[in-house]
Amino acid sequence: MKCITTICAIAVFVFTCTGIRADGVQLKRSQWLKKIGASVMDEGVLKETFSQVAEDEKVEFVQRAMTAVSRMPVEPERKAAAFVRTAVSCIQASKGDTRFHVIAEVFATVPVSFLPVVTEELSKRFNQEFNNLSDEAYEEISTSVVKIAAKRNERADDAAVRNTFVVLAFLRGATNKALEDKLLALMPDDRTNRLVDGWLPAALNGDYTSLLAAADVEPLTIRAEFYGRLVGLPNMGQRLFLMSSGSSLEQVFTESWVVPATRFEFNQPSDVGVLRIPKGYQNQTF
Repeated sequence: MKCITTICAIAVFVFTCTGIRADGVQLKRSQWLKKIGASVMDEGVLKETFSQVAEDEKVEFVQRAMTAVSRMPVEPERKAAAFVRTAVSCIQASKGDTRFHVIAEVFATVPVSFLPVVTEELSKRFNQEFNNLSDEAYEEISTSVVKIAAKRNERADDAAVRNTFVVLAFLRGATNKALEDKLLALMPDDRTNRLVDGWLPAALNGDYTSLLAAADVEPLTIRAEFYGRLVGLPNMGQRLFLMSSGSSLEQVFTESWVVPATRFEFNQPSDVGVLRIPKGYQNQTF
């Protein structure tokens, strides 16, 4: 009975997301490669292009898009906004097992100095209560992502640091305290387990000093007001209200990315499982 309830809880949020446009257009790799630069500069181009990328090429698109954002000669606030926008749009527009791999690629390729910002924005959208998920369903989703991410990060720089941010993205919004031990158990070795376990308490409280120092990077100076305007977020009071009032994660990506109440769904490899995201605000610009 418990198993049936869990499956139903996940299925309630199942949301169809296609990687090919209704008109059947699909770009060749050589074609979408030429659109990477324009995609990271313009949300409309990003959504249209990514929707036409073959499912088995979406992870590479994310990797190349994040590299392109890293090279943008702009202020930290604009670059942070571009990382967030790209991550959110690509996660939303992928489906099934690919979606989990896209999330893993985000955490493997965003420069560590920007991971605090990206992780905080994603963790609000992965929040368990926000998505009305049972402990069992949330554990199924988070463990699936963390397993894939830990494997992917073996090929990334500062793997233990990146693994910490992945775990953090799910722990921050978890209601089941036992989840932490389960996610730590997925780390590739005892050393990584100890490192992540040691960094998590401070990071959960918003202190990333030790994490960034371990990666030998300096904390970014982000002007909150400027960054907020770039991502279309409301003031802090409004933001906290939206976080606590249940804006859903389903439409966050079908419209700009702020408009209360939508769901953003993560499909399990078995095509179940979901997470929601607060939608963007209308008339958002980057």
